[in-house]
Amino acid sequence: MFRSIQNVTVLRLATAQALSMTTMNINIINTALVGVLIAPMPWLATLALSLQFLTSMMTTLPASLLMARFGRRPVMIAGVLISSLSSFAQAIAVLRGDFVLFCVGGMGLGVALGIASYYRYAAADGVPMALRPKAISLVLAGGLAAALMGPEIAKRTVELVPGSLYAGCFFVAAAVQLISIPVLAGLKIEMPPRDTGGGRPIGVFLRMPVYLVGVVCCAIGYALMSYLMTATPLQVVNVAKLGTSANATIIQWHVVAMFLPSFFTGSLIARFGAFRVLWAGTAFYLASLAMALGAGGFWAGGFWAYWVALLLAGLGWNCLFVGGTSLVARVAEPIERGRVQGFADLMTMTTVAMASLFAGAIHSQFGWEALTTAALVPVGIVAIAIAWLGLITKRQQAGAV
Repeated sequence: MFRSIQNVTVLRLATAQALSMTTMNINIINTALVGVLIAPMPWLATLALSLQFLTSMMTTLPASLLMARFGRRPVMIAGVLISSLSSFAQAIAVLRGDFVLFCVGGMGLGVALGIASYYRYAAADGVPMALRPKAISLVLAGGLAAALMGPEIAKRTVELVPGSLYAGCFFVAAAVQLISIPVLAGLKIEMPPRDTGGGRPIGVFLRMPVYLVGVVCCAIGYALMSYLMTATPLQVVNVAKLGTSANATIIQWHVVAMFLPSFFTGSLIARFGAFRVLWAGTAFYLASLAMALGAGGFWAGGFWAYWVALLLAGLGWNCLFVGGTSLVARVAEPIERGRVQGFADLMTMTTVAMASLFAGAIHSQFGWEALTTAALVPVGIVAIAIAWLGLITKRQQAGAV
């Protein structure tokens, strides 16, 4: 069992995660659709999202070092303020039809996302090693509340501002983030040891199969989710003509599937091991792609085909991301965590940024079936990586006997 102070810390971080993901869900549901309306060319519809993930990538390493220098709490509160201001800027951009300002707002949200990615590591650092997978899972489970709030807010605020589609969504997203300030202000968490260059260099970790495969699973698991979720609004609203409400519902249940298993994933890892959870994530993604291909083909664009495909993708994300994070979290000493966690998130957000940009371009130029078929390649890479780590682990265990 967690001690009382650890329970409160994990609860606060889970709440902050829920509020952060609510803002991000509103953003993801609407950003590509806004891009179609105000971007100078159709293939740039997802540029704001790509810049968001690119900026998140660029933020992860500096954020980890700033937290090591000043502590988690002030940096996390700064991230909340940046998120709120960025959502407000995007609302103004929608009102003005200003694509450049809209992209700048996306970059600001990327900074906030990069900082918020450390909520799970903050929880892991505050509990014993054996409880880290469970702490990570419980913080990520905060996204379940976001799955209920974000899409509902998006549905109800599309026309909140008279004469302007979507602007109201971003105004409300800005307000939602401000709730996180008192939540994080009461956070009781020790400042992680400052990274002064001591400990092992990052190259040592890159030669560790456990760390390397953990990074691969986090990066590709997250990128596949972003790739499918970024393209889905374009397909559901603009091609299948199912409407914005259907799109919000599909994304809502996708996010539920991402975060609901987090109540159990940590316990499953503790009981069955990370390998089985990672294999389950790979299987979920394969099933998702099979259904997504059908949605553009023999399912003839039906609502339920997209719904099931995104639901399965959410389950795949959870297994790969939580499982991969648990591998990353187990290899570093306290003084090394800033670099090790920062590099893992740097690689993750780099892959996610590329995936979101490719999603818009591939969908615009080649369509939904080509987009989903191409996703089979990274799923294969994950499967090879997990199998490789399993083989190495078995050899090490055999040698230890």
